[in-house]
Amino acid sequence: MELERRLAGILTIIAVISIPATAFLIHLPHGQEIDYSVLYISLAALTVLVTVQNMALFYPSKHGRLFPRVPPFFIGIVIFHFVICVTIFFSGGLESPLYYAALIGPVAAGITLELPLATASTSILALLYIVVAFTYGEFRPEMVQPLALNVFYFYLACLLTNRLALELRRQEQSKDEVANLGEFIRRLEKAKSEFVSMVSHELRTPLTSIHGFSEILATKDMELDKKLEFYRIILNESERLSRLITNLLNLSKIEAGIELNREMINLADLVEEDMEFFQSQTDRHELKYLGSRQLPQVYGDQDRIHQVIKNLLSNAIKYSPDGGPVEVETGVEGKYVTIAVTDHGIGIPPDELPHIFERFRRVENKELSGIAGTGLGLAIVKHLVELHGGKTTVRSEPEQGSTFTVYIPIRGV
Repeated sequence: MELERRLAGILTIIAVISIPATAFLIHLPHGQEIDYSVLYISLAALTVLVTVQNMALFYPSKHGRLFPRVPPFFIGIVIFHFVICVTIFFSGGLESPLYYAALIGPVAAGITLELPLATASTSILALLYIVVAFTYGEFRPEMVQPLALNVFYFYLACLLTNRLALELRRQEQSKDEVANLGEFIRRLEKAKSEFVSMVSHELRTPLTSIHGFSEILATKDMELDKKLEFYRIILNESERLSRLITNLLNLSKIEAGIELNREMINLADLVEEDMEFFQSQTDRHELKYLGSRQLPQVYGDQDRIHQVIKNLLSNAIKYSPDGGPVEVETGVEGKYVTIAVTDHGIGIPPDELPHIFERFRRVENKELSGIAGTGLGLAIVKHLVELHGGKTTVRSEPEQGSTFTVYIPIRGV
């Protein structure tokens, strides 16, 4: 739009110069009688045309167009062509000095319209001009050459100005693309630095614990109970480190574009299987299966969907440290089979919800201080669901719990 406004400004300047110049030149001695009233009607039409073009660009209509598929300026140019050809008819036909004013139409069309519309408006001008040539007085064979040249100049002016405008638009687009690419590269470099920093921090934390407690065990004598506690901490931290590395590898594979081993699967069976596994791992939580078990089969990767369900159940149990029910509800919504996992735990603050699926994103509060996690589980869930052509949503209130819902297409993608 900015380029169109600049081109409109250039056209306006040309019109401001050419209209008075045409009015001045037409009054010079030229040996022909001219109807000045028709001339001034033509110049007034050109003035109105340029004004309407500027109004349309700078103050676009809020009520739509009279002809939605045809730019308003095209209609204005056609009207101008008609008026200028009528003026040429009354001011000398082919020998009228107003021919040069008629060239403004193809130039304006070439600058402001796409080539097919610009050519169409120029063709209308050429047709009207030929009609003027054949109806003004007696047509003679020697008039064919100047008529052909004049029509040729119409098309030449239209084509050249259209190519110029197209090149200017391309340059403008290239500048925007370069600016956008530069901004994208800066964001990418920043994201890379943040990612490396976060990974380094997440890896360093368990390694520091393992190194510190191992050094204490190796250099100091202590009671058996204390040793067992330290061994347990080392084991937990090593498992945490293993989970982090596994999740990082999984996420990198997913983002690089893994191949899904698709088959027809029953999501209800997968959900029940994973719920039985997690129920055996906890005695403070009660896992409840709600909703319909009669679900249409989906075309997906069974192992990856298992991974999605396990991550959601693990999160629900982990962030419900006081125990309580964890509800899994399945159903059908449009073209999707849905799996909603609800816990009644600590919940998520509203300002954290838009970022909850980002890598290493964890809610920072005192209630999480004793809960281990890598911050990659939900990012993996989101990527795997999107690979299947689905989507993931979340609803949560602090201290009330959270509901994560995944939508898996019935027929796949």
